[in-house]
Amino acid sequence: MLALRFYNQRDIRLENLPKPKPEKEEVLIKVTQAGISQTQINEFIEGPFFINKEPHPLTGKAIPLIPCQEYGGIIEDVGEGVDRSLIGKQVAVLPLISCGNCEYCLKGKENLCEKIAYHGLLGLDGGFAEYSVVNVKNIFPVEKEELLTFIEPILVGMNTFDIYRHYNGKENFKKKKILILGAGPVGISVGAVWRDYVKADVVINDILSYRMKKANEIGFRTIEKKDLEKNSFDVVIDAAGMDPLSTQSAIVEGIKYIKKGGFLISVGSYFHPVEFIPSELTFNEKNIISSMAYSLKLIKELPDVLKSLKVNFKTLIQEIPLEKIIDEGYYRAEVEKESFVRIVVRC
Repeated sequence: MLALRFYNQRDIRLENLPKPKPEKEEVLIKVTQAGISQTQINEFIEGPFFINKEPHPLTGKAIPLIPCQEYGGIIEDVGEGVDRSLIGKQVAVLPLISCGNCEYCLKGKENLCEKIAYHGLLGLDGGFAEYSVVNVKNIFPVEKEELLTFIEPILVGMNTFDIYRHYNGKENFKKKKILILGAGPVGISVGAVWRDYVKADVVINDILSYRMKKANEIGFRTIEKKDLEKNSFDVVIDAAGMDPLSTQSAIVEGIKYIKKGGFLISVGSYFHPVEFIPSELTFNEKNIISSMAYSLKLIKELPDVLKSLKVNFKTLIQEIPLEKIIDEGYYRAEVEKESFVRIVVRC
């Protein structure tokens, strides 16, 4: 099979590898869609950050690694102990693997597992290949193909709400004003969860005019940076992360938009220091909390969330073939951010 493998910073290679075979409790997926995330671009430009150089404690695997944590396809074969009626089903991959035994797993916080693995990012091969083998527990049935690369970002969005819910209980979320910073795949997915499932009042901002336009086209209210007011939002969610095009990191900028007593939820990735004045938080009881991936309990809630979403994700997708992933995928995502929201590799 043809596959992209990450070796090191700016060292990714298209290679021919043996087609994998599913073992006990595993399924073989013919990958049909795999999304290029900003996380993978960060890994390529400056990494590895998450991608592990040394053998992973849970899987034993190190680089080279097949990237991509947001993907899915059609089940082509199954291993021992797996219902053969699954063959032919379209599924998204749920990339998180946890040990199940550590302090955090026992608390239902598998996303904080001491030995966490993540398909395409940490200790496990991912979706930039013609085929992928995953445990049967790590699949989720999906009817609409365009959702395959958005299931993981939607779960990330659900986790931001679950974290906030932990701190704020059963508030009337319909009265909450939410600002999403970043209109990429994660920002759109997070915004959709808060707007359509939580029923909060959501607006989105992005420094890229193309992404603001696309967010408008799929029904989101957007707001220009010049129109953002200080202390005006109950929750600001940083879904932008580090971006060389921005003069100030979203996690720092977002602080000034939170109401007194409000929350900034960080889901963006930062691998360099950022600066802010702590008294801005202390004197106004502004809170910064972080949200990492998703916990397994949220998978049970996922079908109800998907039914509520009113976003046409298909209009956000631009497809490219696997053969062109380096030039039209990685390099384009580095230098032409203004031209896309979601690049999907058709494997």
